[in-house]
This record gives sequence, C-alpha cells and structure tokens, in this order.
Amino acid sequence: MAQGAAEIERLLRARGFALTSQRRAIVRHLAEHGGHWTPTQLRTAVTGSFPMASRATVYATLALLRDLGVLQEVLIPGGERRFDTNPGPHHHFLCRTCGQLEDLPIPSLAVRFVHEGEPPFQVERFSVIAEGLCGSCR
Repeated sequence: MAQGAAEIERLLRARGFALTSQRRAIVRHLAEHGGHWTPTQLRTAVTGSFPMASRATVYATLALLRDLGVLQEVLIPGGERRFDTNPGPHHHFLCRTCGQLEDLPIPSLAVRFVHEGEPPFQVERFSVIAEGLCGSCR
C-alpha cells in the first residue's frame, strides 16, 4: 500500500469514520500484505485473525478505502472485482489460466482522443489489462 496502516487509520478518523476493530483488521491486513484482493479473498484472510469480519463490513470498507483514494478498484472482464493496494496510475497483467493479477511494469500509456469539436465525454481515468500466461502457468 502506498500508505501504512497508521496513516490510513488517521485518515479515517480525520474524515469522521469510526475505526472499528473489523475495519482496523482489514486496513492492517492490506497494509501488511499489499496485492490485489477480491472481497471474498480478503474476508477469508481477515477471518482467520478476526472471526467477526462480516461480508458486508469487508465490502463497505473496501468501497470506503477506494473512495478515499487508498485503494484502486480493478474490474476484471467476466470476473470478480479486485482491490489493488497500489492506488497510483498503472496497468495490470492477468493470467488467463490461474487468474493471478499483477501490476504491469510498463511506462504509463498516453491516450489521446481525437474528436471533431468538443468530445461528448471527459476521460478521468482508464486502465489496461494485458492477458496471457504467468510464469507458473507457462
């Protein structure tokens, strides 16, 4: 994670959000382990150390952290959404066999939209997901 658990906890308190023990367990797990988590994976991981982490709490906490810019949501075509602990601009590699998702170490891609007159939309962000086989599945 770009921020440590203590920094995220301060951010939550400063914005007026309660720092419940479940929310604290989720934040600390993400800060310690990093990565790309589905809500189900995260709930399973946190439940081992904190049995009271409900599905609703995990989803709500992930959405809150995404909205605060602490996490990035990655939408996998045909799959469950994942939450990336690297909130900065970057792209991803998805293994089509095992489903492993990794940050793609390429320079940022520039996108330029050419449109006559004023375009009918405003691009705020975009992401690229390259698909293939990871080293283990090759």
